[in-house]
Amino acid sequence: MADRLLTTRELEDLLQLDRVTIYRMVKDGELPALRVGGQWRFSAEAVDAWLQQQHDQAPAKREQRPNAPELDALPLVDLVPIGTLQAIQNQFAELVGVAAFITDLEGQPLAPCSRCSRFCQLVHSRPEGMAACQASWRSIAHLDEEGAGIHVCHAGISYASAPVSVQGRRFGLVTAGQFLTEPPEPEAFQARALATGARIGVSGDDLAAARDSITIISHDHALQITNLLQTIANAISSIGYQSYQVRQTLARIAELTAQAG
Repeated sequence: MADRLLTTRELEDLLQLDRVTIYRMVKDGELPALRVGGQWRFSAEAVDAWLQQQHDQAPAKREQRPNAPELDALPLVDLVPIGTLQAIQNQFAELVGVAAFITDLEGQPLAPCSRCSRFCQLVHSRPEGMAACQASWRSIAHLDEEGAGIHVCHAGISYASAPVSVQGRRFGLVTAGQFLTEPPEPEAFQARALATGARIGVSGDDLAAARDSITIISHDHALQITNLLQTIANAISSIGYQSYQVRQTLARIAELTAQAG
């Protein structure tokens, strides 16, 4: 008898999984599938073999306790979509009037910086400048500190950062910055701008001229931003945790389905 091809809807009914989960499993190579006329089809024989394999492997998988390693392997963008992160940082930047961005633990921005100052745009225009900024963010991400705090970057500009954590595991930082808490002394600012420019290959004069793009805020305002930043980081952490719980639930459903087979 010829092998029957199942539609996605038929596979949903068979496995009791939703379409999104099935497509994710196909993308990750967990479920055998083939394209027919631009649509996914599933060999009934291959699916039966896959279900048997899942059933045979279920006890070993349970003994390996996969849940914790799975969380460790997930980047922040797998828990919270980039579009959501971008929307959060855009709204936060508009609300507080300073730049905002979200990075992973290696200091890599996960979405374009919101309200980035001209000064920092110049710094980021050179690979050396971006690398220096990422080194600053990375060092903060790996500090053994709880909660938000204010720090100074390699170019002398202040910013606040708060960690995003799920079940005690740190995934990244939410940062609001590119501000000073008092007007800089022009000559001192120019001297530092010239030194920074020489170090990263950017015109120091252009950096000095971009002084007016850096927001000046009071110490009290900086503390308010830091406190609000922690609230934002907690919200992202909550979204990430809920996403992780959904993943665990779907994995459990798949395991039970395999066992039932």
